[in-house]
Parts: sequence; structure tokens; C-alpha cells
Amino acid sequence: MGISSILNTAKTALLAQQTAIQVTSNNIANVNTPGYARQEAVLAERTPTQTNVGLLGNGVEATTVISYFNKYLYTTLARETTSSEEWKTYEQYFSRIESVLDENNTNLTSGITAFFNAWQELSADPTSTTCRLNVATCGSNLASGIRSMYTQLQGMQSELNDGIDQAVDDVNDLLNAIAELNGQIVSLQTDEQKSSAFVSQRAQVVKELSSLVNVQTFEDSEGALTVMLAGKTVLSKETVFGLKTEASSGDSNFLSVTWDGNTSTSFDITKLITGGSLKALIDLRDNQLPSFMDSIDDLAESLITQVNAIHSTGYGANGVDGTQFFQGSEGAYALTFDLSDLVKTDSQYIAVTSSQNSSTNNDIALAIANLGTAKQTIGASRTTYTDYSASIASRIGSLSQNATYLSEYHQNVLTSIQSQVDSISGVSIDEEMSNLIKFQYAYQAAARLISTAEAMMDSLLEVVR
Repeated sequence: MGISSILNTAKTALLAQQTAIQVTSNNIANVNTPGYARQEAVLAERTPTQTNVGLLGNGVEATTVISYFNKYLYTTLARETTSSEEWKTYEQYFSRIESVLDENNTNLTSGITAFFNAWQELSADPTSTTCRLNVATCGSNLASGIRSMYTQLQGMQSELNDGIDQAVDDVNDLLNAIAELNGQIVSLQTDEQKSSAFVSQRAQVVKELSSLVNVQTFEDSEGALTVMLAGKTVLSKETVFGLKTEASSGDSNFLSVTWDGNTSTSFDITKLITGGSLKALIDLRDNQLPSFMDSIDDLAESLITQVNAIHSTGYGANGVDGTQFFQGSEGAYALTFDLSDLVKTDSQYIAVTSSQNSSTNNDIALAIANLGTAKQTIGASRTTYTDYSASIASRIGSLSQNATYLSEYHQNVLTSIQSQVDSISGVSIDEEMSNLIKFQYAYQAAARLISTAEAMMDSLLEVVR
């Protein structure tokens, strides 16, 4: 043991502190990288040497680099991300639907009231051209409002369909990313230090996948992840059995989500998808929006049917009978709701009386006016038109409120879990800067030790000379 031992000890110190600085630098570089798990260089004393004066140390070495990746917390984080994104999507779209229905519903309810009030005024003054024109105007406004409401919801439904298509593409991209990381992890399974970085990267990708759809993951003995979705294996080791979108058998305008499993026959899993934004998009497109669209269509159908049933039995000011006041196509009443072509052309076709030769008889106008306060069969409901209109707004308001509550609840839970993850795996700039200074001083001290050993060697050589 001598000066060479001092140099060797200093060398080990330089290398160990250099490794620690490299790890710290990487932590600082990834302070804002999503999913990055903090790493730490583990330093340990090298085996000492037995001498005649006892055991003398041989310096230090960086034995390994550990990652503060917590598998349980990341799994919990991914699972809660699924619920959070699902309800966030519901909240977003229910809010938009509420905006369409609530804003228009105010106009709709007042439009219904104005329409039947116009008939009431016409019944009080059957010969008034002004009152006839007002009936036509109010009828046109009512039909236009219902068409606009339905068209906006129809456009939103198409938007949701496009969103489903994009979400499926995103799912496949993320599955391919996990497959690639599986390959890297398996190839490095004997080197835990190197594979740990890929494990934390993979966990982040799984979290992103979980935001889209609920998945189950299983890790095999080699460290590869198997991913299941809707009861189907969509990833095994490095092989992806992806999803596709195909024209729905029920409606070719919309897409179904299918899984082929690399077989000749695809399997429709649209209704089997649970959780995540994709599930919400599908439910909104196939169930929630159609429910409101059907309600609006039922309202239009009832208005067209009931008003026309009375109006067609009367005579217009021009003596013509059998005229329809409204028009609308079966199966698309709300979309085609409008004044009849004859009424649009000339308000003299508006029927007020059931007597061809009476200009003062108002029974038709009065009967139509009374429709506004009488209970009607609208879809499966038996209610007044204004109450039915109000119930539509009430229903979407309740759904929107519930979605907002659950979105906030799951976001709070997610934030809490993320805080736990950050406390264990996250990078603290203050802590890393403190470590950097500590390792820097240790590195400088080791360099100083080499200088001291060199000075000792020079002194020894001077003695020899």
C-alpha cells in the first residue's frame, strides 16, 4: 500500500462521483418529462485490503442506478385516468348539448307559446290579414327553431363519429409504442438498471392508453406486458392485434369498432368497450344524443300531426279546404319541419273556419289554439307542448350537472394519486441541485487528492535524485 493506492482510491472517487453527477443531470433534464421516475446512483465502499496495520479502504464505486418507479401507484394512476377521462368527455359534450338545448329551449318554449297565441289572436279576429301573417310567421319560426336544434345535434353526432375514428387510431399507435418498449425491456431483462427507464416509459404510455379506453395489463416473467381490451388480447409481447373502424351494420354513416385478432373475421367490440374517452364518445353518439334527437323529432311529429289534423278540415280565406299547415317527412320530422308550401306561398290558405261561406266562424283557429294548453301524446309521453319542451331542458341539465360532479370528483382523486406518485418518483429541482453541488464538491476533493498524491510522488522522486 502506498502512493499508488492513494491514486487508485482517488480514481474510484472520481468515477463514482462522475456517475452520480450524470444521474443527477439526467434527473434535472427530465424534470418536466411526463411519467419519468427519478433515479439515484447507489454508492458503496469497495472491499478494503488487509494490511499489517489493519484494513485499509480501497475507495468507492457506483454499484447500481435505482429507479423510484412504483408499479402499484402507476397502475392505480392508470385506472383512475380511465374514469377521469371518461367523465371529462361526458362533461364536455353534455355541456355543449345543454348549450344547444337550453339556449334553443328558451326560444322553443316561447316559440310554442307564441305560435298558439297567434292562433288565439286569429280566432278573435278571423278576417284579419295581419293575424294570418302572424300565424304564418310564428309557425315558420317554430319549425326553424326545431330544425336548427336537431341539425346542431346531428352535426355533433358526426363529430363524435370522427372522434371515435381518431381515438381508435390513437389506441393502435399507443399499442405499437408499448410493443416496442416490450422488446427493449425483454432484451435488457438481465440488466435491471438499463431496463428500468423503459419500464417507466411504458407505464406512461399505458396511462395514455388508459385515458382512451379501459385495459387490463399482465406482465410475464420476461417483463413483457400483455394488454387486453374488451376481453380481447390486443397486445402480446411485441405483437399487436389492433382495432379497426368499419361501417356499422346498423347505420353505414357511423363506424363500429372491431378487433380482428389477425383472423379473417373481424369481431365487433363497440358495445364491449368500457371506460375512457372512447367509451364516452360511443355512448354519446349511439345513446345520449339519439335520445334527445328522438325527443325533438317526437315533438315535431306531434305538432305536425295534431295541427294538420285540425287545419285540413277547415277552409282558408280563399275558400280552399284540405290544406296542410305544416309539412315534414316521416322518420325525419324535425329535420324537414316547415310550413307547407301552400301556406308559405300565401297566408290566405290558412284555415280559420269549418264553414266555407262563413267569414266570422273561428272554430278551426280556436281548436288549434286550444292545442297549446291541452295534453298531447308526444312520443311515449302525455303532456302539454310547453311542459314537454321544459322536460327536455331539465333532462340534459341533470345529466350535465351529474357529469360535472363526477368529472371533478375523479379529477380530484387523480390529482391525489399523482401527488403520491410525484412524492416518490418525481424530480425535485431543489433536491437535485443540492445533490449536484454535493457530488461536485466530492469530485473536486477527489481531484485534489490526485494532486496531493502527485505532489507526494514528486517529493519522493526528489529524494531519490
